[in-house]
Amino acid sequence: MKNKFLLLKLILFVTVLFILWVSEPLASAWGWFSDRDAVTASMNRTGIWSSLILFILFVLQVFLAFIPGQALMVACGYLYGFWGGFLLSWLSLVAGGEAAFVLVRRYGRSFADKWISSEVLARWDKAAEGQGIGFYTLALVLPLVPNDAMCYVAGLGKISHRRFSVANLLGRGLACMVTSWIGAFGPQAPSYFWAILLVSITGITGWLIYKRGSPGGLYAESQPGIGGESPQY
Repeated sequence: MKNKFLLLKLILFVTVLFILWVSEPLASAWGWFSDRDAVTASMNRTGIWSSLILFILFVLQVFLAFIPGQALMVACGYLYGFWGGFLLSWLSLVAGGEAAFVLVRRYGRSFADKWISSEVLARWDKAAEGQGIGFYTLALVLPLVPNDAMCYVAGLGKISHRRFSVANLLGRGLACMVTSWIGAFGPQAPSYFWAILLVSITGITGWLIYKRGSPGGLYAESQPGIGGESPQY
């Protein structure tokens, strides 16, 4: 099992190197990830392949911590406009988060330890204990929380896959909405953006409050979790 994880990590690493070699000289790879202008220039050179390359990089950054997603998210908005950048980054990050959750849920902590620091896992395991959709939604948005690591924490915890998926869609959606706006509009945004953002935040907040207070809501127990225990929602 250990050799399988090492092989997978090597394959992912080589994939990233290949993508960078195609899009940008390896000597400037580290700076490339944090430079929106460098990312957009590279993607423009790749033509029709740019959206596929960005999708792959977004998914890989959930597994390889050295790939920071923020510059890529902003670059998406800059390259494809607000809606195009939002959809590309949102769907990519959701796919990466789902993959991490499913693999950790199947292979356990030994898999998570290959990708995320054991100290980070231990710290956030404790914080996430007994938490549900609302907690994970915020954890996937807030900048001071290790967003990608929370997908692994959720996989190790008792939250159901269905409820994690809801949090993954909501949390990643809010994060991508903000970063795509920054990429597309810079410091200013049209009025319809603020209307969409306000309605989204109000709707999500109201829904979470309603679900938490309703029978069978965010913290209800209804079906067996891993090891025969009931999951906390």
